[in-house]
Amino acid sequence: MKVPNTDVKIMTIGILIIGYGTRNGNLEQILQSQVRRLRCRGWEHVAEAYFRVSEPSIPEALGRLVKEGADEIIAIPYYIAEGKLTKDLIPEKLGMSALDCCEVESGGKKVTVRLAPAFCHDRRLTSIVLDRIADAGGDLDSGILIIGHGTRHDSLSNMRIVRLNAERLKRIGYRNVEYSFNEFCDPPIKDCLDRLEKNGAKKIIAVPLFVAMGLHLGTEITEQLGIPDYSSGGDITVNGRTIPLAYTRPVEDDPRITDLLEETVRESF
Repeated sequence: MKVPNTDVKIMTIGILIIGYGTRNGNLEQILQSQVRRLRCRGWEHVAEAYFRVSEPSIPEALGRLVKEGADEIIAIPYYIAEGKLTKDLIPEKLGMSALDCCEVESGGKKVTVRLAPAFCHDRRLTSIVLDRIADAGGDLDSGILIIGHGTRHDSLSNMRIVRLNAERLKRIGYRNVEYSFNEFCDPPIKDCLDRLEKNGAKKIIAVPLFVAMGLHLGTEITEQLGIPDYSSGGDITVNGRTIPLAYTRPVEDDPRITDLLEETVRESF
């Protein structure tokens, strides 16, 4: 899509959706789905890229957009929260000397690259969490466990975003809500299951606030929850009591994230 700037010159916009990469998950399918949706919304120059493992790499995808004729590129991290990757490592792969916007060279051509923030505080994340709860047969009396990755970054953004979504559920009226992390941050999953049981939960719904399935969700978190790997839940025993636990899908390629991606592009130019 061509967007006019204040100098009248018509600029060709490129959109680069950046994920971490995966060996065992569905991140590639998710990003490819979002690319197709944005193209069908009229954005001609859209590509996905990965920090590691998956292809294309960030420099390769950037180069392809430049070859297609993109003059200005908006790079959007497909991440729940900010961290070292979005603040340091991805800008480095993009060749950015400034964090938010700067001129970079690719294939002998200079282009402007803008780096958008991660999803962070956007309320569409909470809306997705609520729908995951509904789809799992939950209600305001269900025990709700929102699970984040955890972070070692000084900003503690992942911890704050996971906690924020738990607080939003409490304000809506959910009476038994906990949040926990797979690693790096407290509280651990085991402690939260203990609190949910002591608060009388008859059913627990665990919602992973992640962008995709993978080893973290499929094996590490399931082990801590006490359910089979890559399962959607099962009966668990907490403090001697058997409780049914539903384990939902992560955010993945929810159409509300497509809306968020497009809104991010439009607000950047």
